[in-house]
Amino acid sequence: MKKNLLRIAGIVMCFLLLAGTFACSKQQIQTGDVDQDLTTEDLDIKGTVLFTIDNSNYTEEMMSSIRAITSAFMSEYPNVKVVVEASSRTTFPNRISSGDIGDVFWCDENDVNNYHYNHNALMPLDGYLKPMDINMGDVYTGAIDCGRYDGRLYMVPRNIGLTTLMYNADMLREAGIMFDNKVATPWEEFKDLCRRVTVIGDDGKAEQMGFAVRLWWDVVWQMFFRAYGGEWVDSKEHKITITDSAEVMRGIQEMYDGVMEGWLYPTDQSISGSVASRMSKIAYGDANFPQIAFQHCVSFSLLDAYGKNYATYDVDWDFCPFPAFENHTVSAGATGYVVYNRTKNPDASAAFALYFLTENGQRAYHSQLGGDVPLLKSLAEDDFWMSKNERWRDKNYSAFVAYTDNTRPATAVVQCPYEVASVLSNTNMQSLWNNVLSGRADLQTAFEKMQQQANEKWALLG
Repeated sequence: MKKNLLRIAGIVMCFLLLAGTFACSKQQIQTGDVDQDLTTEDLDIKGTVLFTIDNSNYTEEMMSSIRAITSAFMSEYPNVKVVVEASSRTTFPNRISSGDIGDVFWCDENDVNNYHYNHNALMPLDGYLKPMDINMGDVYTGAIDCGRYDGRLYMVPRNIGLTTLMYNADMLREAGIMFDNKVATPWEEFKDLCRRVTVIGDDGKAEQMGFAVRLWWDVVWQMFFRAYGGEWVDSKEHKITITDSAEVMRGIQEMYDGVMEGWLYPTDQSISGSVASRMSKIAYGDANFPQIAFQHCVSFSLLDAYGKNYATYDVDWDFCPFPAFENHTVSAGATGYVVYNRTKNPDASAAFALYFLTENGQRAYHSQLGGDVPLLKSLAEDDFWMSKNERWRDKNYSAFVAYTDNTRPATAVVQCPYEVASVLSNTNMQSLWNNVLSGRADLQTAFEKMQQQANEKWALLG
C-alpha cells in the first residue's frame, strides 16, 4: 500500500513538473531586445516560421503575393522554412489566447492596438531594425506610424494606403473643366469644380453630383478636422478637442455645407428629409458611377473592380490626389504583420516580418496581381506595382504616392486610447451625421455631446 502511494505521489509530482514546464514555456515572452552591435549574420535566423494570414476576403491573386514574398525570403534565408496557413481574423483572439497563432500574423491598426494592450501578445520589432540594416529613411512615415504604440514598432506595414480620388473624366470634359490630376487641387477650387458639374432638375432632385465621400469614416473626417490647422485630439493633455477648436469646427462646417448646398453626396448615410429627397435619384452604388464626378478611392486592391464598373458605362476615368486644404494632411492607412511574443523563433520571425521593409520583399510582394502600393520611397516611380490590367496601364498611379510627406495615420485608435476612439467610431460618427443631416440634431450640439462622452471615457482611464 505504501509503495503504491509513493508511486502515485511520484506520478503526480512528475505531472506537476511537466505541467509547470509547459506553462513556463507557453508564457515565455520575447522582449524583442537585441544587442545593437550585432549584424544579420549574428542573429539566429533559421528554423520554421508559421505565417498566419487572414483569409476573410483573400483571392487567388492575393495569395500569389503571399507565395512570392515567402519564396523570395526563403531564397535569401535558406535556413528558414516559412509555412503559410490561412485563417479568418475573427479566430485570431482565441488563437492568441490558446497560444497556437502563427509566429507572424496579419493585423490592421485596430488589431495591433487590441493585441498589444488587451492581449499582451506582440513582440516589439524596433530592436531588430539596426541589426537587420533596415533603411527606415526610405519608409513612408504615414505607413510605419500605423504600427507604432508607446514609441515601439509592433506592426510592419506591407503597403501604404494613401487617400486618393477617382474621377469621371468625361463629366469634367463635358463641363469644360480641365485640371492637373498630378497635384492636389486646392479645396476652394475643388468645391467650384463640384458645383459646376452638379445638376439639379426642375423637380429639385440631383441628377448628377460633384463629390461622393464617407463623412463618417475616420480616414476622411480627420483630414477635414485638420483642414484649417486645428487638432481633434490633445494627446498630452489627454482630451478630445473637437468643439474646443474653432479651426476643427470650421472643417466640420465645410462637410456640412457641401451636403446642404447639394454638390456633396454623403456616402452610406441613412437620412431622411429634404436632403434625402434631393439625392433620391442617386442611390449611390455601382450603377451610379456616371452620376458622380469625384469619389473616394477606397482601396487600391479594388482597382480592377472599379475600373470594370466605369467601363460598363463606357466612362473615361482616372485618379487624382485628395484635394488640398489650407493645412494639407493626407490620411494614410496600412495593414501588415506582427510577431507573436510567445514565438520560440524570435530572430527568424522578426527577419521575415521586417522583410516587408526591404526592396526585395516589396518587389516580390507587389509585383503580383494581388499587390498594392509599395511603402518605400525609392520604389515610387517604378511601374512593377501598377495595375497588370492593360486597360488601366495609362492611369495616374502617381496619385497613390503623392504628398507622402503630408501623411498622418488614418485611424483614430493610433492617436488616442481604444476606449476613447470607440466613442468616435465609424458607427457612432455615421449615426451622428444621420441625425444632423436629417435635421434631428444640431451640428454643434451633436459634436459637443460626442466630445463630452469621449473625454469622460478618457478621464476614467486616469
